[in-house]
Amino acid sequence: MKLDPWGPGQIEDYAKLRAEFGLGVVDKATWEGVKDPSPLFEREIVFAHRGLEPVVDAIRKGDPFGVMTGLMPSGKMHLGHKTVIDQCIWYQKQGADVHIAVADFEAYAARGFTIPDAQKLGLEEYVLTYLALGLDPKKAEVYFQTKRSRVKDLAYRLGLYVNWATMKAIYGFEDSVRLAHVNAPLMQAGDILHIQGTDLGGPRPTVVPVGVDQDPHLRLTRDLAAATRVFSVTETKDKKIGVFVKPEKPPRDVKTLLGDVEGILRRDLGYGDLKRNDAYRAIYVGGANPNDIARIDLALGQYEANELGEPGHFAPASTYHRFMTGLVAGPDGKPGKMSSSKPETAIFITDDPKDVEKKVKRAVTGGRATEAEQRRLGANPYACSVYELYLYHLANDKVLAEVYEECTTGKRLCGECKMQALDLTQAKLKEIREKREASRHLVKEIVSDQ
Repeated sequence: MKLDPWGPGQIEDYAKLRAEFGLGVVDKATWEGVKDPSPLFEREIVFAHRGLEPVVDAIRKGDPFGVMTGLMPSGKMHLGHKTVIDQCIWYQKQGADVHIAVADFEAYAARGFTIPDAQKLGLEEYVLTYLALGLDPKKAEVYFQTKRSRVKDLAYRLGLYVNWATMKAIYGFEDSVRLAHVNAPLMQAGDILHIQGTDLGGPRPTVVPVGVDQDPHLRLTRDLAAATRVFSVTETKDKKIGVFVKPEKPPRDVKTLLGDVEGILRRDLGYGDLKRNDAYRAIYVGGANPNDIARIDLALGQYEANELGEPGHFAPASTYHRFMTGLVAGPDGKPGKMSSSKPETAIFITDDPKDVEKKVKRAVTGGRATEAEQRRLGANPYACSVYELYLYHLANDKVLAEVYEECTTGKRLCGECKMQALDLTQAKLKEIREKREASRHLVKEIVSDQ
């Protein structure tokens, strides 16, 4: 399998993808002890993660955590895009600070948009809708990549830790690719990591909710976060948990650093059985296990940032959601994902009601060839783009269960199901459109000018 952040592909086997790329499972058990998890988690629309445990732990304890995501202003916002902002709003209600990048540089470098056009599209299509959906501007910020110099500066510095061979291996870049395009992933890494600056909350658990095609960016960013650290916290071959000062020139002498680490481990984290080895630049933490690594690493990252003036980047977590299926089949007879570049496949937030009606009525379903066959055998909701509208956006648990039961037992035919989905979609889009107009005065409040 290949994941291309700029490609059009649809994923056919999410379980296989999760296994092949070493992603963690997101299911009901993930959120045990968390009040009112989002339906997107409970229904496993968000199906996989990298390093999410510290974020969930922060939510359970009421500790600070951050959310960072971005929008690509290269087309109109559709219902598939809404999945990300729904997660951001839920995280915000759990106490997160939310940061959203308008990727105007990437739209310019990888999609051929002008910067002014990308910025206008980002504001009108996306930011206004985010506010209408309920994003609280008092606990969130939206910024443009090209206007935030600290992101560009950090991207440049992160370039010290990655070479061309690595970029080719991760992204499959050909030698003909333009360097501006190559730089776009470093800009994304800068976006993700800069929210851990001391003035924006410092090193803390952060999560990046994105589509699974963006995983290459997160793999790169997590590696870069580790590369910039003064300390590494790992499990050794003999199953000990060790804190190691990296061999590069440290910001203080090693004995002083290890002394400070000892204090943090004993005083702040409560570890009493410590074995220090100055020659190996190491402290071994007795009683610790692999589940303690993130806790220790976070405390040391905060020390690096607050006391040593280093970045102290704590590895960002990521969650991955399933793509919404396109409403119509492609040339191969199979539906791909909803796409802004293929208007017939997507329901856009600002679509005219007549266009919405046409799209829903033409949508591919999981129905049988004849009414008699469907009454006898039932339909397949998992092959139905209309059922996905209910699953992702339109139905509470009770309604969803009714639709599923009636669909699979043959009580419900696709025509009547489409009409119900159409009515619910029209009502939801009407509500969003009205709130968009009522939210225009909040745009200046949420959009940063730098």
